[in-house]
Amino acid sequence: MAGRMPVSMSLPDEFQALFDWMETNGFFMRSAAYPGDLLGLLGTEEQVQAGRVTAILFRVSTSEQARENGQDWFGEVVPNIEERLVPFARTGGDGSHVAFWLDDDGNRRIVHLGSEGRVCRIGQTPLDFLRLLAIGYDEVSGDCLDAPGEPPAGHALNAAYRNWLIESYGVTIPATASEILGTIPDVLAEKSDDPFWCWVRKTQAERDTGA
Repeated sequence: MAGRMPVSMSLPDEFQALFDWMETNGFFMRSAAYPGDLLGLLGTEEQVQAGRVTAILFRVSTSEQARENGQDWFGEVVPNIEERLVPFARTGGDGSHVAFWLDDDGNRRIVHLGSEGRVCRIGQTPLDFLRLLAIGYDEVSGDCLDAPGEPPAGHALNAAYRNWLIESYGVTIPATASEILGTIPDVLAEKSDDPFWCWVRKTQAERDTGA
């Protein structure tokens, strides 16, 4: 996965450690959509199917796939979009995903692109994102973003992952997503301070007007 990152941005160290942990424990499954690729998991494939870990599938897009995804969102407005927006995981069965994004100042951020149009930054740092996963929502693109102030329903998920994260980084795991995400724009928002939301809306406006 690290080898698929563009030269414009490197894989965060925390993600390299996460992928090493997945590989060591055999936490992956074969991709049906991309033969030959493995999908990184927060537990075993059986645990994913049984709903005992958050349903997120890690796979860094190839350059061609990142370009196609970016053009689906923005047309040809952003030159070399594959160097600025790289999907790295499916966050739900609805086709939503999270990506690494380079903002206009060259800062690497982690962002969400929802199938229904919800876009937002996901935490301030890579470690924020990893802490978000440890909370134990069924999906990142479900209640985690729809009701971030509410704790996950049902039993706590991701026990092995949570233990690894705490032991590796000495972090605390909040009770709700809002403690990490703050206020995030909903699908119908007309204004927001979220930097990724603002960039997406500006760029799509340029696409639509031909500016």
